Amino acid sequence: MQFLVVGQWQGSASSRAMRLGDGAQAIAADLPRAATTVVDVPAGAGDRLETAVARYTSVRAVAERVAEETGVASEPVLVVGGDGASVLGATVLVRPGTAFVRIAGSTGYRSLNRAQPVAAETAVLRLLVDRPDDLFPDLPVLDPAMVVLAGVRGAEDAETAALDRVGIIHLDVDAATPDAVSAAVGSTGADSVFVHVDLDVLDPAEVDGLLEPVPFGLDASGLVERIQAATRGRRLVGAALTGFAPVDPDRAVDDLGVILRAVGALTTASRTA
Repeated sequence: MQFLVVGQWQGSASSRAMRLGDGAQAIAADLPRAATTVVDVPAGAGDRLETAVARYTSVRAVAERVAEETGVASEPVLVVGGDGASVLGATVLVRPGTAFVRIAGSTGYRSLNRAQPVAAETAVLRLLVDRPDDLFPDLPVLDPAMVVLAGVRGAEDAETAALDRVGIIHLDVDAATPDAVSAAVGSTGADSVFVHVDLDVLDPAEVDGLLEPVPFGLDASGLVERIQAATRGRRLVGAALTGFAPVDPDRAVDDLGVILRAVGALTTASRTA
């Protein structure tokens, strides 16, 4: 597996961006150096350009750089770092017959409205399956029938209804047992899979470095089991691990044991059928 590290998200000096950058660097320190590439993030906060996406120019620039690197990779790629929007560019690896599995505590399916721009990470799944033609024109549009969302908790009714309308399989944290995740992926008919793990799926007791911790999430073993369930018997074409934002760089090490178990599960899946 090859590793692609997204550094300080959106080039911002904000506390949020710096925490995400620290998280990416902490994980990168434990990845094999020869197989790791760092994606430079553009300086500046970015401009929304009258789109429905806040900081659109920066988000698009990162997506383009990730797409460029993953598109020429000779092995499955794991994108590490940044918020949930880091996965956008990596979806160039998704082909017909590939299921896209998002294991996350949030839906990523906020509505898109130019009058009220949203952060890309809160609408990343909608951007992938149901976006205006002028947003991210070089990225594939995913078939919602090939998408599985697992681990969600506290979803708004409007987002859940929107998922139902487009036909995305979604399992809340209680329903997303390993067997249910495996069955959901199987129901898509996919022979390969792309897995996006956003660490907000974890319980705050497991990982301290979360931007918006919500209780009653998965533990480390539960996350590994769901990664294994999503990938078992299918070729892993790529993956993303996002959302690690330690409060202090010195405290990042306290969370790395949990995070590296997820990295290990994805790496193992890339080597098996």
